[in-house]
Amino acid sequence: MDGMSELLFGRMTGPFDTVIVAMSVVGTLAMCGALAFLARRHELGWWLVTGSFLFSGLSTLLSLLTTGAPTPQSLILFAIGALIPMVLGIGLGFYGLLSFQKFPLTAPRTRGITLHRFSASTILAPLAMAAVFALASLIPVVSLRVAYGEGMQLSLGLLLMSLISGFLLGLLPAGLLGLAHRSRWAWLLIAVSALASIGATVLTARGSVLIFLFFAMAVLAFFGWGRWGSIPAKKPSRS
Repeated sequence: MDGMSELLFGRMTGPFDTVIVAMSVVGTLAMCGALAFLARRHELGWWLVTGSFLFSGLSTLLSLLTTGAPTPQSLILFAIGALIPMVLGIGLGFYGLLSFQKFPLTAPRTRGITLHRFSASTILAPLAMAAVFALASLIPVVSLRVAYGEGMQLSLGLLLMSLISGFLLGLLPAGLLGLAHRSRWAWLLIAVSALASIGATVLTARGSVLIFLFFAMAVLAFFGWGRWGSIPAKKPSRS
């Protein structure tokens, strides 16, 4: 039985681990639901985005109780690194909701949005969002340096790996920001982030349930990209 549990959810050594894994699964499941609703331009998708980042952020914060932190300074840094993505993600959910509510209803809680045409300027904000998430991913690494001082050497390779990993995972909120701006191509950013999350889950042995959910996120991203293909583009304004 323990072997099956570890296969499904990864290694859990105590009750806190069970709560942490449960919150992580709920957060990822909520994101799957969010993408399914956003593909249909339904407002509930943005509420689920907010819930997803809330549960995922709390899961990361609770992990401090099991792993601990050697010094108060490193604890504070680690908490900041977890709070930044959570707060930005929750804010992103509300921002997307307000963005959709500018358009008329075509069905209960479903908005008749129009798409923005792709341009270099439309991708700047999503890339900036991914960059912020990448920098936030460095904070826990820096906290180790603060905790162990000279005994913890931060190599350039470790920093680059943390940045690249954080940037790829940050493509999820970047893609959601693109959806809030009504850009169809943003679905592809979400698909890339979901595939990167599968790789990270495999490397950290977090269980097959999360692998399946991230795979579902990738499928839903391509589904959303297809569904938004029928949405009309915004007509260019005439001066």
